[in-house]
Amino acid sequence: MAISQEPDRRFALASDRGEVEPSLLFELATERDLDEIRRLNHRTFAEEIPQHARRADGRLVDPFERDTVFILARIATGLVGMLALRTTRPFSLDHKVDALDQYLPPGRRVCEVRLLAVDPSKRQGIVLRGLLARLVKECDARGFDLAVLSATVRQTRLYRHLGCVPFGPLVGPPEASYQPMYVTREALLAHAGRALGHASATVCFLTGPVSMPLAARRALRAPPSSHRGEAFAADLARVRHGLASLIGARHVAVFAGSGTLANDVVAAQMARDGAPVLVLTNGEFGERLADHARRHRLSHAVLQVPWGTPFDLHTVDSELQRTQARWLWVVHCETSTGMLNDLDGLRDTAARRGAQMALDAASSVGTVPFHLDGVALASTVSGKALGAVAGLSIVCSAEVPPPSPCAIPRYLDLAAYLTGDGVPFTQSSLLVGALAEAIAGTDWPARLTAIRRLDHVLRDRLAADRHHAVVSGAFASPAVASWQLPPGLELDELAERMESQGFALSWHSSYLRRRRWIQTALMGEFDRDAVAPMADALARELTRAGRVSGE
Repeated sequence: MAISQEPDRRFALASDRGEVEPSLLFELATERDLDEIRRLNHRTFAEEIPQHARRADGRLVDPFERDTVFILARIATGLVGMLALRTTRPFSLDHKVDALDQYLPPGRRVCEVRLLAVDPSKRQGIVLRGLLARLVKECDARGFDLAVLSATVRQTRLYRHLGCVPFGPLVGPPEASYQPMYVTREALLAHAGRALGHASATVCFLTGPVSMPLAARRALRAPPSSHRGEAFAADLARVRHGLASLIGARHVAVFAGSGTLANDVVAAQMARDGAPVLVLTNGEFGERLADHARRHRLSHAVLQVPWGTPFDLHTVDSELQRTQARWLWVVHCETSTGMLNDLDGLRDTAARRGAQMALDAASSVGTVPFHLDGVALASTVSGKALGAVAGLSIVCSAEVPPPSPCAIPRYLDLAAYLTGDGVPFTQSSLLVGALAEAIAGTDWPARLTAIRRLDHVLRDRLAADRHHAVVSGAFASPAVASWQLPPGLELDELAERMESQGFALSWHSSYLRRRRWIQTALMGEFDRDAVAPMADALARELTRAGRVSGE
């Protein structure tokens, strides 16, 4: 048996009435608990559920007990509940379900939960909550964020209520059938976090900061290393290789800064070039590109259409011809509205007029499939869909520009980052390492497919209650949607109600507050099993507010 070495292995849990029951304790098992474990195992899985034959001695020995962590619920008179945690493969389910991993979300650290047993006299809920709360603690301590389990078909409704997702065929004999399931940490806390003592836990549906994969979080806890060292160079190479595979980036420069810095770098390159620029704007971030152009004193024109309106390609073509622009600068995914601008159409239009294209791709890299063919310069960031922490900006270039020591400020000189070792100035090894882990550890085709599928789940659920995003249809980004609030409902009130149910949405930005929009985003390491509950909660809140206002 896996034995805890903690000096204090116990804690008490509050009852449904908020009282602490000092006689009910939760602890990790030791060798002296084996007899009671085997007796409870027999009462539950031989006498109550006929999974195993009854034994005369009333004890059922689990074949995996020697490499199992048992979590026990105990009162003064003895053992009243238990739950088993296994962390090494093969799991029990590996022997029952062929190719088990094909059913599980990728990029997770998987453990197995077994032998959930609660004495019939203690099935009012507090024992189960205490066992699950201790389970979350033990999984967190060991770095596991997904558990597989076999749920008795008698209790599948309970397991679904906890956020468990069924998969594969039933296992076991007809008289004792079990449904294989998995549950992510985020889904369990979203469904039952408050009951488990995690009232502050929320599932992140923000455009940034985003939740990070475990490997990226671990990289942030590593000792810092020199930006001149081999480890840093290897991580930078992994970032460049990953972006080459993901979006066809030919040359990648990584800067310490935000997306605003990356767009300043792009503007500085266009200023050095000196050719006229046409800036397209249909949202907040398009307007920011126009501001970059003004501040860098570019020779430029602005084609502005209402927020959330797609660009008419004939109008873009006419403006390119009228202004003789040699650059077309546009936001790919307009984060403010959720508009996904027509990259292919705009790229073809620019090419016909002999204009180079510059692209703000901060919210499209890692959310939609696209390629940088025909794009001269593109900007993105580390802290959105690439799944790392904010603090790095990225510029992808089709060519290595010539050095510009007299025309461009040192920190904005793209050539300095694309020649030599690619690190002209000090950078954080932790930020670059986390970004490298986030990119390399993601199954991008599976992720992009999941974003599209779950976007449909979200929009369909809201549409069922007649709520539609600011941008819908062919030009809607699958990764970000803005939602208009009904009269009488305040943004902070809605955000607070959503967070109290375990969901963090975007609303603080001034451009959202001015328009009374709240945003949902599928970026970073979002929990896929929490999307439907989040959509249910948002639909309920918007509908409730609409009824109160008389809409």
